[in-house]
Amino acid sequence: MISRILWRLYLTAFFVFLLGPVVFIAIYSLNDAVYFQLPMTTFSFRWYEEFFDSRIFMRALQNTVMLAAVVTVLCLLFAVPTAHLIVRGNFRGRELLNNLILSPLIMPGVVTGIAFLSAFGVLDIRDGFFRLTVAMTIFCLPFAVRAISASYHGLNRQAEEAARNLGASRVQTWFKVLLPQLRPGLMAGGVFIFVETVDNFSINVFLADRGSKTLPIAAYEHIRDFDDPTVAAMATLMSLVTIALVALMDRLIGLDRFIGQK
Repeated sequence: MISRILWRLYLTAFFVFLLGPVVFIAIYSLNDAVYFQLPMTTFSFRWYEEFFDSRIFMRALQNTVMLAAVVTVLCLLFAVPTAHLIVRGNFRGRELLNNLILSPLIMPGVVTGIAFLSAFGVLDIRDGFFRLTVAMTIFCLPFAVRAISASYHGLNRQAEEAARNLGASRVQTWFKVLLPQLRPGLMAGGVFIFVETVDNFSINVFLADRGSKTLPIAAYEHIRDFDDPTVAAMATLMSLVTIALVALMDRLIGLDRFIGQK
């Protein structure tokens, strides 16, 4: 009995610690005053209106969505054949290739951002959006490769053999048999890439120019100059988008398959 009570207390404390900051930010964004105060006198959507009325934030939002969409598509296009080579390939250096592809995961974002900044400086590439696209595609590629590789390991090889025995070519088998089975990995990888691209600050801050600033950079500059809950409203909206993506994954493929449990 005591152990059960202690376990419930631990779980409660854990979830309060985990979700408390998110709940606080959501409440703070609804505060009508500039500074947070308890008890809150009135709830207001004033800071959400400030966010959507801000030309800087709207430009950053446009840049962020465009960057996330382009990087997601590019990463998936590169990740599918790469995962196929890693899982199905039989050649010398396969493990080395796998380790090289996954290496950005263990590299600090600041180091990666400085490295890309130096490389683009040597190459004299000044377009901010192009630099962000290249850097985030390379940085996010391991997320897609890992998700799709996990799906490859769970493929039904008998379905492939049956398709080949019935006269399907390798290309037809891949598109009509393999690709539909890879959908959970593609969707999981796509969500990871999209969220990481939207959320990334440590790399983007080194590479963005005035015309390609993303939401995290705009939020940092706003906090530096102003002290109001506008950024809290932005953070709450980003949290809601993340929850919506998880709910969509649950409805389309199920959370168990999304996280690789089945």
